[in-house]
Amino acid sequence: VQVYRRDDFSLVATIPVGALPHGIWPSGDGKRIYTGLENGDAMVAIDTLTNTVIAKVPTGQASQGIAYVPNAVPDGDGRQNLQPLGLAGQVAHVTLAPVGAAASTPTSVSLFDQGLVQILQAAATGLVPETPYVLALAEHPNGTGALQPLAAFTTNPAGAAIVDATGPIRQLVRGDATAPRRYLVIAEGTPDNAGPVVQVQIADAPTR
Repeated sequence: VQVYRRDDFSLVATIPVGALPHGIWPSGDGKRIYTGLENGDAMVAIDTLTNTVIAKVPTGQASQGIAYVPNAVPDGDGRQNLQPLGLAGQVAHVTLAPVGAAASTPTSVSLFDQGLVQILQAAATGLVPETPYVLALAEHPNGTGALQPLAAFTTNPAGAAIVDATGPIRQLVRGDATAPRRYLVIAEGTPDNAGPVVQVQIADAPTR
């Protein structure tokens, strides 16, 4: 999240908040800013005096739009009609990075559990602008072997893209299935004519 002055639009601060922030909303008194983390499955609160994150609240899968209503709950703690996250709280995270190089802006991947399958959402970064790529499953960790395409996409002028796919992907990329383990990669080209692999899976986090 970036903060700018209103008079000359100069950058004041860059606030690290998490994976793929989506939507911002101020509190009624202007002391807080709230933003959802679409690939972080949470909402964060920012102190506008210090421009730092002061709280992180789990919200479930793919947090997006936020609306803040001052004094909406005059009595009680406001949790009377809330339910535990359950299946919506089960999300696996995977990171992709450039082949043979450190990732300053790694691609983050979230696998939102839907029972037997997951919805995959990747926030791809660090790629060539306006270029076709393929998100695929590779046989080996270094991206070699046959590729099984999951989704085709073209990057925007900043070399980024949001990529979606559906399937039993978590079981394959984390070795939980009876089938051989596979590894998420990004390759140049199209599903019918895939080129060199440019990003490979480097890490994953425990399912929450």
